[in-house]
Amino acid sequence: MRAKIANFGLAKTGCNAITMHIVGTQGYIAPEYLADGVVSTKMDVFSFGVVLLEVVSGKEAIDEDGNVLWASAGSILEGNEEDKARKLREWVDSELVLESFSMESIVNVVTVVIACVHKDPSKRPTMVDIVYALCKSDDLFFDISDDGSSTPPIKAR
Repeated sequence: MRAKIANFGLAKTGCNAITMHIVGTQGYIAPEYLADGVVSTKMDVFSFGVVLLEVVSGKEAIDEDGNVLWASAGSILEGNEEDKARKLREWVDSELVLESFSMESIVNVVTVVIACVHKDPSKRPTMVDIVYALCKSDDLFFDISDDGSSTPPIKAR
């Protein structure tokens, strides 16, 4: 889902680059890239957050009306505990609930998603932070081998 950058019209500014030739998949492109052509690793974090949001919600990145899924993600965990639980039930793909993942793990993943798709790239986590946060969800790891002998999951330090 990484946006492609043309070789022309590219100017580097420190760790970021600026281009006016916008290429990428709609729904996965970070807002700062669309607005200013700013290219950074935080764009990848944003796109990863959109993919994770699709997995958790079971919805497409863009709906039939052209609305992007990530735009309303920030409101999922707002409100009191009852509101949060109701919104999570509405947002989360019912297949995840059927797989008996704990609500704590789902909240952990949704928290990561919300951080990844933050409009301000400086407030998005690094990929190292994301891996660490996702590794804290022990029940997201399971044995997929036929005989139960797959290697143990990788744990964060």
